[in-house]
Amino acid sequence: MVRLEVDDGSPWWLSPDLWTVPGSDPLGPPGVPIAGSPCYIWARVHNRGDSSVTNAQVRYYWANPSVAFNRTTATTVGSAYVSLAGGQTTEVLCLTPWVPTFVNGGHECILAEAFHPTLDPLPAVPDFQVPTDRHVGQRNISVLQASPSGFFAFSFEAHNPGRRPALVFIAVEQLPAAKFGEHLKLLGLPFEVGDGELVGLGFTQRADVGEKVEPDFPERFELELGAGERRGLTLFGTLKGDAAAVHVTQASGERNLGGLTALVVAGEIDKRREAAS
Repeated sequence: MVRLEVDDGSPWWLSPDLWTVPGSDPLGPPGVPIAGSPCYIWARVHNRGDSSVTNAQVRYYWANPSVAFNRTTATTVGSAYVSLAGGQTTEVLCLTPWVPTFVNGGHECILAEAFHPTLDPLPAVPDFQVPTDRHVGQRNISVLQASPSGFFAFSFEAHNPGRRPALVFIAVEQLPAAKFGEHLKLLGLPFEVGDGELVGLGFTQRADVGEKVEPDFPERFELELGAGERRGLTLFGTLKGDAAAVHVTQASGERNLGGLTALVVAGEIDKRREAAS
């Protein structure tokens, strides 16, 4: 049996098996994509079955920072082919470079799925179903540099990919930056971060957010979305301390539809990176 997998993370949209390499050298160090500059996507693919597979396909996607999207709304970057023995793991490069645009500001929201059309096919549905489908992994994380006062703002989309209006629940959960030790190198941040706290969190529907912005929504709220509707939202707040992170989730009833993570860091990230190298 062939059993292809791209591992999920904790939460599932923080896969350790996906990373990007900014610049023209795909063998360079991992880092965060930069709008307007090329970068390469890598995926770590496992065959946890006991049979070998030849020319399994790995398909790569990007999407605007969003808490919900599917194969019809994500954009295909490219694909690659890999042959794996039973029990083998390998790192697979997407040979087509991805050039992030101003639309997503270079924020990282990538997916990869590994499959064989006959020996280990994908489910015949448009949804990625990341938490339950072993074929696909997702990495939806952004690094934000707080202003000297600690203020930060992060724009993203709430999206209803369905054909009927939906009432969704948006929520933010704060967590200590120390939990991101395993992710820092994949984000091109070769330095330690101390814990901090995010205060004054809120959401607005405005895109031009300044430090005196008033929230349209609190940290947890319900939002009605029409069929196929995308709604732009901005999470904002103030960082107290060195670094802190938040998960933003979108749910419908008891079902978690998706999520994204933002790591907010104090100080100039480039200078901290250079000091650590």
